[in-house]
Amino acid sequence: MVHYTEEAENDLFGIGLYTWSEWGEESFVRYLALLRETCEDTIPRKHRFARSVPQRPDLLRWRCERHVIYFRKVKGGFEIVRILHDRMLPSMHL
Repeated sequence: MVHYTEEAENDLFGIGLYTWSEWGEESFVRYLALLRETCEDTIPRKHRFARSVPQRPDLLRWRCERHVIYFRKVKGGFEIVRILHDRMLPSMHL
């Protein structure tokens, strides 16, 4: 089971707004579906291949196109902590 923090849900909302305004509805639908699929399918199946987060041993990261998904393993599944653009400094947002 995958759980999203409030911050991660806000990240998805912001990514969606930006994608819609810059590239339109079709891109919005495709990209948000890709991010959700990565969080809810790929990460649970392949989490052992995720990279660790320097300075944050409790977190792992997974790249999805231009975004990095930060997550942790929790009892009963996974918690998506943040979804940040690859140009954002994790130290400022985690």
